[in-house]
This record gives sequence, C-alpha cells and structure tokens, in this order.
Amino acid sequence: MKREEKYNKLFLYGFLLFTFLILSVSIFSVGKLLFSNPSSDVSNSMLRLSKMGLTVYDKQLALKFMDDNHDGKCDACGMDVELCMDSGQIQCNMDSKSTIGVLGSQHVHADWKIYINGKALDEAIWEPLTMDMSAPSKSVTSSFIHLDKGAPVPEKSGDLIHMHATGVPLWIFFESIGWKFNKDCLILDNNERYCNDDKNILKFYVSGKPNNEWENYVFEDLDKILISHGSETNLNQQLASITDFAKNH
Repeated sequence: MKREEKYNKLFLYGFLLFTFLILSVSIFSVGKLLFSNPSSDVSNSMLRLSKMGLTVYDKQLALKFMDDNHDGKCDACGMDVELCMDSGQIQCNMDSKSTIGVLGSQHVHADWKIYINGKALDEAIWEPLTMDMSAPSKSVTSSFIHLDKGAPVPEKSGDLIHMHATGVPLWIFFESIGWKFNKDCLILDNNERYCNDDKNILKFYVSGKPNNEWENYVFEDLDKILISHGSETNLNQQLASITDFAKNH
C-alpha cells in the first residue's frame, strides 16, 4: 500500500512538473510575441542595408545637400558631415526640410521602360549602368536608387528600378548615371538629346496614367513607369510592354 502511495506521489509530482514546464514555455512564447519590439527588426534590416555604403556619387550629393559652406560640418545640425554620411544620410534627417530617408529605410521596386522613337532602350544600354551589390562603393550609380546587376532570369538588366530609402526622386538616378530627365528633355550621357519639338513629344506615365511630376516623382512599390519620346500618340503597346517583375522582389 505504501509503495503504491509512493508511486502515486511520484506520478503526481512528475505530472505537475511537466505541466509547469509546458506553462512556462507557453507564457514565454506569448510574452515574446506581445512585448517584442517590431521596430528592432526594421532597425536591423536598415542596418544591413545601410552597410551597402554610399557611392562616390552619393557622397558628392550629400556634400551638396548638407555642407553648402564647405566647412566639413552639417549645415543643419553641426555634426561632422562624414559622420552623417557614415550613418547612411545624404540629407540631414535633423533638418525639417529633409525629404530623403536614411539608406535602408525602405526597399521598393518599379518596372519601367524608356522608348525613343518607338524603340525601347535594351539590356545592352542598361548593363554598364547597373549596380554591383558586392562592391557598391565602386559603382557608377547610387545606393539609394539604381538598377541591379545580375537580374534573375527571365528579368533583364534595366527592367526594374530599385529604391533603398524613402523619398528618393527619379532625378537622382538619372543624374547618378550622367543623364538628365525633365518635362522638356531626356539627355543621355553621350549628350544625345531627345527634347520636345514640333513633331516629337516627351511623355511620362505612371501605372498607365500621365504624370506631371517628371524627374521629381518618387515611385511607389509595384509602379509601372513609361518614359517615351517620339511622335506616337497611342502608347498602349508601349505601356503593355512594361514587365511585371517588381512583385517577385
């Protein structure tokens, strides 16, 4: 009888211990979900992306934005401008006029096409202007907005434009590769000019609709962008040719 009572007690203690362990694990898991800081995941993601580093172009642009008097200090906050750049800024985020976020503050994509006289700019034109993510500091373009090198098949170089911060306007991409784009002209780095005249008009469409922001447009994720110069008035075929790869990223 005593032996049976002993076994019953051991079984009860074991059951209670097992139940306690299960409850402890459950409470810990729930607490982690309830009280974890989701912004820490965002911060870690931002840190990883900011380690891409600023390109030569980015640093030159940052100096224009933040150090107008060339004293090595940020005009808005007084910090060493190099420290601002090291933290992923090309505009001082302490300045109320700042519109461009820290490098890594977001990562969005847009499919796009550029047509000149009815012919789309192809991969051969875009490939030399893509960013090699393994060596961004040596890139010809910008870490903030660029075309990626080595696009996954069937995507081709130039099908997709990437933005790695909030608030980055299109003119930064064009300027970074030595081009110019506005409501009047598209000018390539070899100085080929495609401007408005009596016959040929420059058009700018976003997701099927004319857009009047031109070089100042800040694209949104999954946008479809068309830039077209020529005499065409019916752009349906050009609009339909824009790829749909952004959703895969």
